[in-house]
Amino acid sequence: MLVRSKEESGVSYQLLRVAWLLFDHDKRTHYYGTDERLFEAEIHLIVAIKDNPGFHVAALAQRFGVTKGAISQIIKKLEKKGMVVKASDPKNQSRLLLSLTTKGETAYEAHARLHRDFDEMVAGLLEQESEEHLVFLKNFLRRVSQEIESHEG
Repeated sequence: MLVRSKEESGVSYQLLRVAWLLFDHDKRTHYYGTDERLFEAEIHLIVAIKDNPGFHVAALAQRFGVTKGAISQIIKKLEKKGMVVKASDPKNQSRLLLSLTTKGETAYEAHARLHRDFDEMVAGLLEQESEEHLVFLKNFLRRVSQEIESHEG
């Protein structure tokens, strides 16, 4: 019989364990329904391009809080992988607009499906809980997030 320490049975330990599992899952590369492995930054850039038509490198850099050079490097990788194409902005010829290829759309949809599956899993785990418990859980997680954010920076 496996004996759990006091820490392992506590709420904070379980919360950290869930956070670590989610972090670990997100950091791994995934194929997202294509023949190309995508890193976390790459799939999040694909999502941003799809969800923000007309975005260009500078807008993406601002959105993610990184340099234009960092975004450009990821865009180059996504172009090589056949996920993203660039086209001149008809309103500003010095700017390139980004859009997804069919392969990029496939990755986007697979990523969205992954999120829907996670949402359904969580909903299934909570479906028997009372409204009072759900309100408590949402408030608790919100407060934990706020506390962590207040200690950053």
